[in-house]
Amino acid sequence: MKTENTLPEQASIEGLFKYKEELSTYISLNDNKALIKKLTYIIFGSGGLYGFIMGIHHSIYQALASALKVPLLFFVTLLICIPTLHFSGLILGSRLKLFQSLSILLWGIAINCILLAAFAPITLFFMFSHSSYTFIMLLHVAIFIVCGIVGLRYIGKNFEFVSRSSIELDTPKDNNKITLFIWMILYMFVGTQMAYIMSPFVGNDSSFILFTGGEYNFYTYLIHLIQ
Repeated sequence: MKTENTLPEQASIEGLFKYKEELSTYISLNDNKALIKKLTYIIFGSGGLYGFIMGIHHSIYQALASALKVPLLFFVTLLICIPTLHFSGLILGSRLKLFQSLSILLWGIAINCILLAAFAPITLFFMFSHSSYTFIMLLHVAIFIVCGIVGLRYIGKNFEFVSRSSIELDTPKDNNKITLFIWMILYMFVGTQMAYIMSPFVGNDSSFILFTGGEYNFYTYLIHLIQ
């Protein structure tokens, strides 16, 4: 039996951290279009804020470009990876609908972006401290890694909560966990490479460049940067 499809008050920036069970119950009983819309706003707002801070190191043009590219990075990566998770889950017996899977994944991405925005003052501090470009780049990579891990942990936990809340889900828990773990690894690999393809976010050239090619992938570039 469906509940009234009214977005709960818990679907706020702080509520995404505090009210896992309440929001999971909402996801399991509704079509989630209102929640997906709210999460999209949060991702563009908080992710765009951190992107703007990244780009302001170079220029206002880079800041505006990065403010758009950071949220798009998450959405494009999700667009590439969500069919793998959703349909592999269906093969293993999952009864989750596409919008339910999408809501849980956007919830984790929103957590990621909110944490990125929370790190923005620290990033600004080091920028105003005249830190080198290499240090700033490594700082951003470290922040993205930390926030990304937290976001993925929330995705895992929230899938469990929704599984418990949904009366339709009867997938064996072991299959759920294995599928989700493999998908998370895939998401990280695709996301990091997508970030490299969409670079620069900080910018190091004298003139504004929207996208740079390059002879590296993300991992060889990171090794080169550290060296």
